[in-house]
Order: sequence, then C-alpha cells, then structure tokens
Amino acid sequence: MTTSQTTPWAVVTVRMKSVRSTREAWAETLDRLDEVGALLAADADVGGVELRDPRTIDGPERPELIVYTTPEALDGVATTVRTTVAAFGIDHVEVSADVRTDDDWRDTWKQFYRPMQLGDGALLLRPSWIPRQDGDPEREIVLDPGRAFGTGLHETTQLCIDRICALSRAATTDGAPGRILDLGCGSGILALCAARLFESAHRVVAIDEDPEATDTTLENAELNGLTARVEVRTGDVQDAAAAGPYDFVLANIRAHTLVPRAAAIHACTAAGGRVVLSGVLAEELDEVEAAYLAAGFVRDPSVEWPRTRNIWVALDLVRPR
Repeated sequence: MTTSQTTPWAVVTVRMKSVRSTREAWAETLDRLDEVGALLAADADVGGVELRDPRTIDGPERPELIVYTTPEALDGVATTVRTTVAAFGIDHVEVSADVRTDDDWRDTWKQFYRPMQLGDGALLLRPSWIPRQDGDPEREIVLDPGRAFGTGLHETTQLCIDRICALSRAATTDGAPGRILDLGCGSGILALCAARLFESAHRVVAIDEDPEATDTTLENAELNGLTARVEVRTGDVQDAAAAGPYDFVLANIRAHTLVPRAAAIHACTAAGGRVVLSGVLAEELDEVEAAYLAAGFVRDPSVEWPRTRNIWVALDLVRPR
C-alpha cells in the first residue's frame, strides 16, 4: 500500500458480524444503522456518514456504517457511536476506530458513489470524478462526499429533491417560487438543486448553525457555478428570517430540532408558501405534524400524505393565504 504525507483523518466503522445472515437480517440492520447515521450526522465532530449496502452493485460483503471524523475527535466519536448503536439495540455488529494517512484507503469510498438521476430524470447528481454520459439529464449538480452531511444518497435528501423537481415541472403553469430557503443546509445540496431548477428564483438562501457546513456549501456552490444564485449564512431560522419571507422552505432536519422551530418556520414562510419537512422517521410523523398544524400550517392537498421512502417520511405543508 502506498502512503503519502497527507493530513491524517479518522473513521469509525460499524460492520455486521456474520456474513451468513439472511437478507432480511441485512435489511433490518441497514434500517437501524440508517437511523444511527442520521443521528450521528448532527454531531459537530462528525464530518460525514456513509451507509454501505451489500445488496447494491459493488457493495460490501456485509452492511457497514462509516463515520468520518478527525484524529483529535476519534475517541469521543467512537464512544458516541458505540453508545448510539447500543441504544438502538444493535448487538450483532463490531465497531472499530482508525486513524488514516494513506491515499489508497482514502479513495476506496469512491466506488460507492455513482451518478443518480433524480426527480424522474429532471436532474443528474454526480461526483466530480465521474464524467457525464450520453443521455444524462441536461441539468446537474456535481457534489462529492465531504465534510458536511448531504450527498443525495440519503432517503431524506431524496424526498426533498423529488419535491423540488416536481414543483419545477409545475412552475410553467403555477409560477416558480421567488424566494427559497434551505434550512440546515449541510452540504448545500438542496439549495443548489433549487437554484439549478428554479432559474427564475431571485433569492436562494442556505443556512446552517455549523460553520463547517456553510463553508462546504460555499465550496459546492462555486464548484457548480452557483455562487451568484445562492446566499449562504451561518445561523438558525431566526437569522434566516432577515432574508425572508420565503415562498418555498426546505428543512431536512431531525424531528427533535424541527418540532421546537415550528412557529419560527411559520413566521418566515410567506402566505401561500410551501414547506417540505424531512429527516422525520415514520413513528415521529404524528408529533411533527401536530406541532406544525398548531403553528398554522395545513397539509398540501396536491401531494400524497405523507411521502415515504423506506423508514423516512416527508411532510408537505402550506401556509394559508
């Protein structure tokens, strides 16, 4: 293995123990690891989370969750991973923690990222090391896995992108939203998709409490030539309100964060504006819905309720005029 003088980095790997487990056992483990990964992604010391599915092409031999961090934070993150795994009742996995400096191992994760056509072919999402192919959608976002959560692979992100694509198709008759908010932007993927698909939108704001996330969003906006279209801010929904109100709000955030912000999100949503809440597990749907209906939202009657993908749901809401 070739090594180089690169900046050390670290990973915590959660791997299913038995390779003889049934596909049903794999599916159950993947579901639970998916929930664990969503929680860990919100940790300030976690730079990225990757779930590897053995049922996919070139997938690993057994289910794996890879948590990226720094050598300095490795011990703390490893402890958090073990505690979270145990809290979800996952007792048939092994957890390892390693500091890495080798380029060969650093690049192995690239095989798990492939171009994706989203929104029924409305948008191509691809990593930078894979070139475009004949027949790819004209509109695309180039995004590499990196320091902030949100590469488009997670079901919650896909639920949001599907709605962005659906609204962009309807924009010719219903009109495009003029002001768009990506709250808790992570990598900035939702803001970038909205800016690409709603070319007439005059303001797309991406905001996150984590400066690492907003720095990453700025880098990704530059990579996609969208710095003039996407305004990036570090802060919370109260900070976002200064650039509002918004015609379309995207909040791909966990339920425990969404619920206490219901009134604030209502306040920065324009009358008649639409809101998509993702990052919500199926068993959390009632709690989140109750908080947002109490804040003054109503269900979007034009959309199936709720939209689901695996164990995750998306709530499509409207602030009445």
